[in-house]
Amino acid sequence: MVAVFLNDLRLLLRDRWTVFYTLAAPIVVITVVVAARYGTEEVPRMPIPIVDLDGGPVAEMYIDLLGKHGAPVVMTRAQAEDIVRVQNRAPVAMIIPESFSESYRRDEPSTWEFLTDTARPDDIRAVEVLLLVAQKDAAALDDPFAEERITLGERNLTGDALSVEAYEQNVPGFAVMFVLLAAVAGISLSMHDERDNGTVERLLVAPGGFVWILVGKLGARFVVGVVQMLVLLGWGHLVFGVSLGSSLWAFPVLTIAIVFATVALGFLVASIAASREQTLILSLAAVLIFSALGGLWWPEQIEPDWMRRVSPVVFTTWAMRGLTDIVLRNRGLTEIAWPVMMLFFEGAVMMLLAMRLFRSRYASR
Repeated sequence: MVAVFLNDLRLLLRDRWTVFYTLAAPIVVITVVVAARYGTEEVPRMPIPIVDLDGGPVAEMYIDLLGKHGAPVVMTRAQAEDIVRVQNRAPVAMIIPESFSESYRRDEPSTWEFLTDTARPDDIRAVEVLLLVAQKDAAALDDPFAEERITLGERNLTGDALSVEAYEQNVPGFAVMFVLLAAVAGISLSMHDERDNGTVERLLVAPGGFVWILVGKLGARFVVGVVQMLVLLGWGHLVFGVSLGSSLWAFPVLTIAIVFATVALGFLVASIAASREQTLILSLAAVLIFSALGGLWWPEQIEPDWMRRVSPVVFTTWAMRGLTDIVLRNRGLTEIAWPVMMLFFEGAVMMLLAMRLFRSRYASR
């Protein structure tokens, strides 16, 4: 028994890269997840575009009170709609109505229009709370027992519904994660098995050309990934009512781009890992890290500032941005062109890097 134990321990420790990946990969995953959900970084103030049609002293007082907890910026209506609808930099734009100050002095209620981005329901509720706090602060300065003088009229700028369910964000994220898991693990393990069987060396010198043979092998995984993605999101649509958008081409094109980048990541992991043990560790670590950074488990807006700056480096961020635009904002193919292009670009970069690593490793044998 002791001899078997010592022999297996010696074999495990002999592969130093496996030992390194075994320790380093979980540390990176734990750090990313904890930093995203429980980081101590100060949360930046919520940007609040405000269109002040009143221009009176009471409106100015409310803007100052909102500035205690948020970051209000007075601008034109066109600028506010652009920030919410097109740039998606703010969840809500507030429209202070004309004669608000005069109505406030007469104890008459006024309706503030909220122009919202329905894809950010938690942030919308947070802004509503900020306005409620501002009302309480204003009442404390004026009449603590006065009735509320502001009512809200919400208009969604980015979709048809005024609210979304949590699963409408979760289903697309988990669909991408499971496609990621199946493709990355499947490609990297199958390529490792072919290395062990001596198939890779024969493919490198095959008369058909290594590139075309590789395209055939990865193409099969690509087709499986596309079908899996369509089935998972189709199931979410039929069972949970998750929208697939109104555009005929947006969803299929985005799916193709997502799966292309996923297959490229699987090939990259296969080109880095030198043993089956390394393949298992790196595959799982890649899936978890790309899921966390890309916002597959939680909205990108709740991530700390440093993570939001880093997240565009991973293609899952662009996958979720594209899916959010289709599912929650009902956007078409032209409006998701940038996420689609970034998915193909990052997939192409990973594919070229993987091919270079793969060739250099086996050309020297």
